[in-house]
Amino acid sequence: MPYSGSSVTVTAKNSKGTELFVGTASGVDADSYLDGVAQEQISDVSFPNSATHRFTPGDAKPDADIADRDWWISTDTGKTVAKTFDLDAEPQVLIIAPANSGDSLDGTTVSLQMRVKGVFALSLLGIAGTIMLAGFSVFLFMRWCASRIRPPKKDVGLPSGSGPDSSDSGPGGDSGPGGGSGPGRDGRRPAADRTAKDEPGPATQPISAVQPDTGGQAPPRRRDVRNRRSFRAVTASVLGTGLVLSGCANMPIAKPSNPDTTPYERTAVRPGEAGKFMTNYTESLDKTLGDKGSDLDKIQAAPLIDHTRAQIQIADKAKQKLRAPDFTEVVAGSPNFTEYPMWFYAFGTADKKSTDGDKQLTQVMLVTRESASTDPLVRSASYIPTEQMPALMADDRGAVEKGSEDFSEDLTTASGDVSSFLVDGKAKSGGPEGLKEGGFKGFRDYLGDLRDKDSGFDKVDVDCKPYEDLKFEDMTLSTENGAIGMGEVRCTLTIKAPSDYALDLGDTVEAVKTNDKEGDTIKVDTAHPYVLMKTGDELTAVATDWNVLSSKVE
Repeated sequence: MPYSGSSVTVTAKNSKGTELFVGTASGVDADSYLDGVAQEQISDVSFPNSATHRFTPGDAKPDADIADRDWWISTDTGKTVAKTFDLDAEPQVLIIAPANSGDSLDGTTVSLQMRVKGVFALSLLGIAGTIMLAGFSVFLFMRWCASRIRPPKKDVGLPSGSGPDSSDSGPGGDSGPGGGSGPGRDGRRPAADRTAKDEPGPATQPISAVQPDTGGQAPPRRRDVRNRRSFRAVTASVLGTGLVLSGCANMPIAKPSNPDTTPYERTAVRPGEAGKFMTNYTESLDKTLGDKGSDLDKIQAAPLIDHTRAQIQIADKAKQKLRAPDFTEVVAGSPNFTEYPMWFYAFGTADKKSTDGDKQLTQVMLVTRESASTDPLVRSASYIPTEQMPALMADDRGAVEKGSEDFSEDLTTASGDVSSFLVDGKAKSGGPEGLKEGGFKGFRDYLGDLRDKDSGFDKVDVDCKPYEDLKFEDMTLSTENGAIGMGEVRCTLTIKAPSDYALDLGDTVEAVKTNDKEGDTIKVDTAHPYVLMKTGDELTAVATDWNVLSSKVE
């Protein structure tokens, strides 16, 4: 809306009884959600009855139900819907659509009303000013005309002492018998002629009495200073009124404006909404775990979804019940808020009852979102001790700077170091700290048990490689003293038993078997998610656990 200083109400009515939906959203969400969908766009409004709009062809409806999206700023439904918004607020996009995906907008009319409080009073003031200006203009014109037709004063152009009241009657005068009209108006000679012939005068005259030869021109007039003063007063009044009105920036009246309507920004998780995301995710995960993994793909994606599916199978085999952790404190950060696809990190401090061990843990989750029509998907999750949680440096919009390129390179190098350590148990010089602790150590201990001579296995080999289907190095965040990112390594164990032994690897491996083949060799796939943190020049890799993904007999 190209106006400011007021509010606008947009009202939509449907004459056929169709249920309507109205919602406001950030432009980045609206553009993504309606991409490829047939729509009528109103891009500019000129009151009272003009609007700029265009039709964009496309699909009949969006991919996802309109009311189910979580990025709406405000929504309403009904046969008549309305939305009032402040023209000086942050730019938003308003969308009107059928509430039910099977309906259409046939019979729908949209109207806009703008609040213009103060316009009537200002209009009266403007009319009064116009009338005053017109009156002064007429007054000045009449004064000017009157000054142009005024006759000259009677004594202008006559010598001193020879005005029309001077008398020439007496001996030798022109009056008398036989006197008629002469050169003068009353039969007398001109005064200058009489003075030269009848009344000798001085040879010279005072300079003040000498009159210039006008040559038949109109006599000079005094300049009318009063008119000029009146004109200056009117001009000053008009200019002063204009300046006063131009300074009324705070008056409650709609004015044309040029708002910066791009880029309709919002963070991937708006400031203050991290807790809402974590709550929704936890509730959805609890429901999914209770339903043995149904709809898990709506909240998780690879590589994490592979871990969860395996855990559901293992818990079912062991007659155990899984549940999502509870969080006491939540933080989220992302540098990506201007376009889809988006990604962000969510950090949730877990309740002590939700995790094992004496130390309080914080779960680190990497979340991605491909478009406004899709839901956020958690791609990776791992725990770190809460005391190691770094401080994120976010701006007033909740955006956190991306980790440096050097840290992205460190993340790539560290994935190789982790893979190498899981194979041989040797931490390379210059590699990240923490490889001999937590989940890394736990996996090495498990290998040691399998390789123990009392285990009965002939051979246990392991091969580990970084997970490459997700570009972890492209999704890192800067912290107060460094950076933070995530990674994962996948390993394959090849376990060979003597031919005369029965192969028994326990409930965990049995639960995730993908075949029923008989044999003396079994392969077990494992996953090792971890968090990499940089503090100053020091790198630390943290893993609290590891996961068995699948197994098969060969």
